[in-house]
Parts: sequence; structure tokens; C-alpha cells
Amino acid sequence: MNMPATANQNRAVTLKQSLARPDIQARIEERLGQKAGNFMASILDLSGENHQLQKCDPNLVIKECLKAAALDLPINKNLGFAYVIPYNESSKVGNQWIKTMTPRFQMGYKGFIQLAIRTGQYKHLNAGVVYEGEEMVVDRIRGTLTIEGKATSEKPAGYFSYMQLVNGFEKAIGWSVEKVMAHGQKFSKSFGKKTSPWKTNTEAMCLKTMIMQLIPKYGPMSIELTQAMTQDRSDVVPFDQGESRIQEEANQGEVIDINPEVAPEETRKPEPVNGGEITEEEKAEIVRQESEAEKADEPARGPGF
Repeated sequence: MNMPATANQNRAVTLKQSLARPDIQARIEERLGQKAGNFMASILDLSGENHQLQKCDPNLVIKECLKAAALDLPINKNLGFAYVIPYNESSKVGNQWIKTMTPRFQMGYKGFIQLAIRTGQYKHLNAGVVYEGEEMVVDRIRGTLTIEGKATSEKPAGYFSYMQLVNGFEKAIGWSVEKVMAHGQKFSKSFGKKTSPWKTNTEAMCLKTMIMQLIPKYGPMSIELTQAMTQDRSDVVPFDQGESRIQEEANQGEVIDINPEVAPEETRKPEPVNGGEITEEEKAEIVRQESEAEKADEPARGPGF
């Protein structure tokens, strides 16, 4: 059920009143200094443009916006650096499920690029679209790719991300549209919903997916980048959360082979031969090797200093 327009207006007024509170203003000014006024104005503009955001608790909206401010990223949705997106989340109260509109901070792919550039270690960093008629040719030796051919339409056929560090290291990743969308469907809880960013801003989410597959795996990570990925509440699971997914999917009937470390050749024991039976010569060799190893482990005799 949609909230009546008058209720939405009340929410907007409440947000304005919340921003006028001395304690909240002091908190924002402490973080942003002279930028506090423009930041509070951008919050009001953001809420005024989004009717669903007006249904959220204004204090939560301010809290999520401050996450972008802490990273020195604007929350103007037209810039694409960071967003605050309302999600209709369900929670159980007693025996009933109640839906509540909740704001969530979400990084844009341009925001990740901006934070990466600030490290001073990236010479080039880019993400883009490969259109029908074009082909991604992978250089498997160098770990890069090139785009060949000529676009025959504006329909995306794939996406890529590329980086080159100031020290010369470079890496490129390219995925087909099908692979990117399959990734989103696997990791997104709201992928199929009409209000999901995957539906309302598909290209931005695809480009963000490519950036998230590139920087955390192959690029230098600053404290800001790590913080942004931790705070980001988007649908795409960051690379550094892969371990938790392994734990979730463990014990599902599949066996994972682990290659044991191979002992150095000089300490490796002879392998059994002759159908598994060890000859007398081999037994003697094993005893000799173990005796030498024990002597090597004994402390050298001499003055006690």
C-alpha cells in the first residue's frame, strides 16, 4: 500500500526538522566543516526527488548519507559516485510480517574509481560497454584484452574493466552480458524486483560488477576503498566476502581437493615400490635418513654461550 501524499510531505518536513536539530548539525559540521551546509542541502534535494525515500526514517536517511560524506563523495544521483537507496524490507513482529522502507548507502562504480585514483597508484582505470558487432580478444599471457570489430547496434554484448598501475602492472577483465546478469541474479536479493538497481540502472550495476571483480582482486587497496566496500550495501557481494560464502556453501556434498605441500627432495622418504612392499634396502635407507635428521636437530656441543 502506498503512503498518502500528505504523509510523504510530513516525512519530508520531519527530515528538514531533523537536520535543524543542533546535535545533528554539530555532528555534520564536525565531519564536514565548511561543506556541512551544502551537504545538508543535498540531503533535502535527494529526499525531495525520491518519494520512496520520504517514507524512510529521516534519522536513518541522515545516517546513510553520512557514510558518503565520510568518504568525501557527493550523493547527487546524477553524478553516480554514491547513492542512498530505499529498500522495502520485511521484519517479523510477533506473528506478523511488517514491511518497512529502509534507506541503504550504496556505492556507484564511479565512486570506487574515484577512491582508487586517490591512492595515487593507478595510472589508468576504466570500465565500459562492449556492443554488438564488437569482440573482446583476450591476451591470456599478459592478462589484458583488446576490443576489435565495429559496433552494429547500441545493444550491450558485454562489459569490461581495465587498470594500469604507475609501476606498469596492468590487468583487464571482460564478461559477457549473460555472465554479468547471472552474477547479479546469484548474489542479489532484490534482482527480480522492479525497484532493484539491476532493473532501474542496469548499466551502472554491470559496470560496478566489473570494477568489483577487478580492484579488490588485483589492485592496491586503501583504507578508504576497504571502508567503502564494507559500508556498501548494494546487491553485489564484494570479493572479500567470498570466504563467508564458502562457509555457507560448505558441506553440500561436494569434495574439495587440497594439494598437500610436497616435502623438499632431500628430506622426502622413498615411496613404496613392488606393489606397496618395502625392501630391506629401502628400510635401511629410511633408517639412515631419520638418523641423520635427528643428529641435525641436536644442539651443537661446546661452551655454553
